[in-house]
Amino acid sequence: MIKHKFITTMAAALFLASISVYPRLVSAQQTSEDNGVFVLGSVLLSILHLPVKLVTCVGTQATAAVAYTATFGVPGGYDGGTNGKDIGETARRSCTGSWLIAPSQVKNDYGS
Repeated sequence: MIKHKFITTMAAALFLASISVYPRLVSAQQTSEDNGVFVLGSVLLSILHLPVKLVTCVGTQATAAVAYTATFGVPGGYDGGTNGKDIGETARRSCTGSWLIAPSQVKNDYGS
């Protein structure tokens, strides 16, 4: 019971900390037209997006390592190379891009 209460308390603290810190992180991207609804939406969507992005990145990196090892030296489908270039590019793309959702993106996607 104590462990469950500790986990719940830590999750609540992390949530409150992310809400208080996130607007400062994206303040440079905000315009005067952004209001609290878009900031709140970006915080909530970022809380959902971040773990999914992390799992995707780590999972793709692990899968790419296995695939690269299993196909080392196998000719690829392009001019004289191996499959390693394609595997590495796929793994790299899974970890690039935005990890946080900006209020401007929420406004563009869901705003008027």
